[in-house]
Amino acid sequence: MVKIKQLYVMLLLVAVATSSCSVPKKTLLRYYSKNQTTLDGIEAAYKKLYAQRPFSLGFSDKEFNYVSVTVITDSLQYIYEFGPQEEARLADTLVKYKLNAQGVISLISKMRAMHCTWINTVDYYAADKPQFMIFLSARPVAFSAPFGYKKYYILAYFPEPQFFDEEGRLYASKRRRRLRKINNEVYSKINDRVCYTISENFR
Repeated sequence: MVKIKQLYVMLLLVAVATSSCSVPKKTLLRYYSKNQTTLDGIEAAYKKLYAQRPFSLGFSDKEFNYVSVTVITDSLQYIYEFGPQEEARLADTLVKYKLNAQGVISLISKMRAMHCTWINTVDYYAADKPQFMIFLSARPVAFSAPFGYKKYYILAYFPEPQFFDEEGRLYASKRRRRLRKINNEVYSKINDRVCYTISENFR
């Protein structure tokens, strides 16, 4: 009888573990499906602004009050942090680096509304040519993830359709049938151009 109870407990634990692993994935996919228009709009706006001057944005606190702006020049990166009452200083800094202040401030507002913690670019090669994807992360606890899940949801936007294996995992290329890892993470398909992963790191 004791052994049967022990076996039951073990099976129950395995079932809970398996279920808890699939819950974050389902939550992420629901989050993207519900907010696709806004998230894709954030990516498009960032891409347009990035073409004027390379930069990245991130929030450094759980309440999304403090925003970090990294401006990238030919030789240096300049990192600034702005608090809730510093919009004028933020606008002045963006103008200083010839960024569209109104556009970036609007982007920050949309990221805050979507609980996005970070947006940046990641370089990669396709057909031996340099490319870049746009990397967008979100904090799941911000939109009521179950069980207090503390990893980050990452969306990767590619400039053109990608290739995947039968399980929907991202391939390095059409010719190279091996998985492409970005920051040592395996990505899975949402659609031909957008992939996702769940990571302990937000960037």
